[in-house]
Amino acid sequence: MKLETIFNQVKKLKVIVVGDAMLDSYRIGKINRQSPEADVPIVDVIENSTKLGGAGNVILNLKQLGVTPILCSVLGDDESGREIIKELEKNNLETSGIIIDPSRKTTVKERIIVQEKHVLRIDEEIDQNLNEKTRSKLIAKINEMIKNSDILIFQDYDKGVIDSVLIDRITSDKKIFISVDPKYKNFTNYKNVNFFKPNLNEITKSLKINNPNFENLESIGKKFMKKNSIDDLMITLSEKGIIILSKKEVTKHDIFNSKIVDVSGAGDTIISLASILFYLKLPQKFIGEICNIAGGIVCNYSGVKAIDNKELMEKTKRYNLDLYL
Repeated sequence: MKLETIFNQVKKLKVIVVGDAMLDSYRIGKINRQSPEADVPIVDVIENSTKLGGAGNVILNLKQLGVTPILCSVLGDDESGREIIKELEKNNLETSGIIIDPSRKTTVKERIIVQEKHVLRIDEEIDQNLNEKTRSKLIAKINEMIKNSDILIFQDYDKGVIDSVLIDRITSDKKIFISVDPKYKNFTNYKNVNFFKPNLNEITKSLKINNPNFENLESIGKKFMKKNSIDDLMITLSEKGIIILSKKEVTKHDIFNSKIVDVSGAGDTIISLASILFYLKLPQKFIGEICNIAGGIVCNYSGVKAIDNKELMEKTKRYNLDLYL
């Protein structure tokens, strides 16, 4: 199978993303002096911008990869929530999966960036679980959309949109391929799913792995997969690459030479790409290698950035990944 064939298949897919949508706000500036009021630098702001963050960034990645994505999330009745809807519309993305709950505050992550490096982040959020009424509305919406979709991705940031009740209602009568990008609160609540992608910190803390070397990750990871009925487990290791555990094999994938400017958003890119490739049942070696390339591409940029499909295709060909197909 050729790379072009794969990405042509991708264009036929419909993907639901359930999770915490956020507004990423950026203040880009320079530091020329110290504050006379305290021992801190003064950042002179040159540029302000906002982007879709959290589950919203996953939606952008999926669109860049060619699928038809839809976001199912809950926003507050506030300016930040309206800005997220405006960003979705600006990117020609569906908004019918969004529920507005006036009792909640839309999550905002404001990053102060100087010379392409984060110097400060300010968060505004409510991370309590949804109330029963709002959760029921969201579950009903998801179940309706599942009927005409191929993949569902749980994009969990522990901000309250996803809880154990919602997970159980969606996964107990599974009629769709399910992927999970977990955080901490719900880590062990996901059962009977196709693909599970924690990072090293998330799996180490959640499963209490004291010495997370390759052998321990493999052993404990396989027990976790069996207990929770997970088909494939991918652990992202930042600059150390990726480990994939499946029923048939275990593979380790080192990152390609790449300058890491900012790891923000790399996980969003990898869950988007890997979910599609596992759904298509492509070889594990190919999936690990191309996901490393994709993560490396977005780490070359400051701030959260969706994958550039053209750049991904070029680098995939450069590294001859079609040899694994």
